[in-house]
Amino acid sequence: MSKQIGKLYHPVNNFAVDVYEGYSWPCLCLGCFWYLYKGMVLWAVIAFLAACCTFGISWIFFPFFANKQHHDYLLKKGYLTGEQTKR
Repeated sequence: MSKQIGKLYHPVNNFAVDVYEGYSWPCLCLGCFWYLYKGMVLWAVIAFLAACCTFGISWIFFPFFANKQHHDYLLKKGYLTGEQTKR
C-alpha cells in the first residue's frame, strides 16, 4: 500500500504535487495509462512495450517502482521540496 511522504512544489507557480512511496495501486489498475496521466511519456512507452512482450505480466511489477519513478521525474523537472521553497 502506498503512503504519502510529502509534497513537491512547482518552481514557478508553487503548485503542490503529492508524492507517495510503496506499491502503486492506480498503476496496477491502469498500467501505462497511469504514466501518461502523470506526464511520463517515455515510461508509458516502456511499460506498454514491456506489457506487449510479456503478455501483460510486467504490469504486476511496474507498480513496485512507479511512485519512485514519479518522484525522480518531478525532481528532474525542477520541482522543489518544502525546505527549498522557504529559501
